[in-house]
Amino acid sequence: MFIALLSVTFLLALLVSWLVARLFQSRLQAILDRIIDDGISAAWTRYLTFAIYVVGVSSGVRVWEFEKYITPAEPGAFVAQLAP
Repeated sequence: MFIALLSVTFLLALLVSWLVARLFQSRLQAILDRIIDDGISAAWTRYLTFAIYVVGVSSGVRVWEFEKYITPAEPGAFVAQLAP
């Protein structure tokens, strides 16, 4: 159950990151074309798109929240179990 929850959260974060990157790609390209007039603006657009994915997935998948389900709070304490 833990792996399924982690997988669904990861896929949802990836989907939202893709949606945001897709929505802002043309605007981002236009801004970078105006600021950086060379052909390097395409490379910067890819770099910033990658950054959107990294930040979106790392913010969307909060591992600390899932870690509470697999580690006890105190030595000898019971671990909170996810329902099957």
